[in-house]
Amino acid sequence: MLAMDSKTLLQTLDQLELDTRGQAVATDIIPQIKERLAFMEEVGLGYLGMDRSTSTLSGGEAQRIRLASQLGANLSGVLYVLDEPTIGLHPRDNDRLLESIHSLKARGNTILVVEHDETTMRQADQILDLGPGAGIHGGTLLEHGPLNKLLKSKKSLTGKYLRDGIPHPLNGTRRKLPGKWRASTKSPTWLALQGARLRNHKGDDLYIPLQRLTAVCGVSGSGKSTMIRDLLHPALKVAIKAKKRVLTGKAVQKETGLSAADRESPALTKLHDGNVFKSVIEVDQNPIGKTPRSTPATYLGAFDLIRNFFAGLPTSKVRGYTASTFSFNTKNGRCETCKGVGRVKLEMNFLADTYVQCEDCNGRRYSPQMEDIRWNGKSLSDVLAMDFEAAAEFFDFHPRLKEMMDLMVETGLGYLTLGQSSPTLSGGEAQRLKLASEIAKGLQNHKERKHGHIPQHFMILEEPTIGLHLSDCEKLIHMLHRLVDLGHTVVVIEHNPEILAEADYLVEVGPEGGDAGGRILYQGVPEGILQQENSPTSNYLEPLLQ
Repeated sequence: MLAMDSKTLLQTLDQLELDTRGQAVATDIIPQIKERLAFMEEVGLGYLGMDRSTSTLSGGEAQRIRLASQLGANLSGVLYVLDEPTIGLHPRDNDRLLESIHSLKARGNTILVVEHDETTMRQADQILDLGPGAGIHGGTLLEHGPLNKLLKSKKSLTGKYLRDGIPHPLNGTRRKLPGKWRASTKSPTWLALQGARLRNHKGDDLYIPLQRLTAVCGVSGSGKSTMIRDLLHPALKVAIKAKKRVLTGKAVQKETGLSAADRESPALTKLHDGNVFKSVIEVDQNPIGKTPRSTPATYLGAFDLIRNFFAGLPTSKVRGYTASTFSFNTKNGRCETCKGVGRVKLEMNFLADTYVQCEDCNGRRYSPQMEDIRWNGKSLSDVLAMDFEAAAEFFDFHPRLKEMMDLMVETGLGYLTLGQSSPTLSGGEAQRLKLASEIAKGLQNHKERKHGHIPQHFMILEEPTIGLHLSDCEKLIHMLHRLVDLGHTVVVIEHNPEILAEADYLVEVGPEGGDAGGRILYQGVPEGILQQENSPTSNYLEPLLQ
């Protein structure tokens, strides 16, 4: 029974045939089990198996499980604080979630939701809008009141986007799709994955146009990530390594171990033209480094370039300094009091440990002699204190660093400082930093830039809009289009209608989650999905596409 999902288990419990003794034992137990399973269905998690490890759940799924347990508690007079509960939710599942929240409110509870989702904001009784910008540019309560008050506000960026929305497509027109896919061609324009049978997939063929923006949608648990991240991604890596235009499912199975649900046949039949890419770059939801030594500059890979640059300055050469001297992880140049962290940990006997700024270096991480090494009047400590907007201007002479800094600005993170500690970043900031980092790996290297060669990468982004305001979504859309214009093929697994409406090509997987999913319902231009009668997504896209 534990292998069943909640919906199937409910049906099984309804059909139980018990003897007199069994009925006596189960009289009080089964109704409680059924009630809790019903709450799982109510919050849109009916597709989850009862024995599924919690470590495999997304943040949104884990949060909804906790919400389901609260629905079953029947408490009143409680303040519930929900941090972005719509993460990982299809708009249809989001409607279910909001019904559950209204149910909690109806019992006399107070619900405080930290959220960017437009539907959630429109259903709120009161909205608190903070801003006007992010980071040091924010922190002010701009508006507090009902939705109408926010919509009329001239100070609120949130009100502006709720009022005017994002026009689609942002570039005015969509890129034209290439001609029909053909199995044999010298200049491929499509990527074809035939006979997908991993987990709940039923053997449908997937076609993705090259050098286009593709969005993959579908209800939670329908098989989107299984198809793109767990099947297509490893298959592409095998094709790139083998340099084969046509790759059989058996060849993929031999290299990856991927097999169909029956475990006897490969997870796919064939993969066509996966060898045209230089690499596969994936941006997922796994957390970035959470130690105080981790900073946006180190995570992005920019700090190595900055250290190399400072090591190449005349004063550094005279003193015999190398790039490692400028590392705050080695003894040569760092402040030894704080070991290059910039702050000192105070261990408290009965309270949580706390940190205070290092008195010797004043939080600058380096020893005094390192302050003498300067470029344009700035030491390395000064550079780490810069935000990415200032750093983009400071390093405008360095093509690679300039690109990295501009990437951070484009993702809406220009206000972060290069040396900011990673644990101080919000979930949305960490996700965008990871996006910028992975995209930076796909930029031209020196040799490619010298010969004018732009490599083609296959980029997979899983729900990049998590934690993003609508204004940041617009910035993200511009970045995705820039990547496609550079010749990359970008595939976004997404629930956000704003991204789906912006795609050149749309793929919907469904129709439901779990075993009831795994079919490709639609492939084509976004407008075409409006004609699909069995599409769970079309109703939510229609207002944006007309």
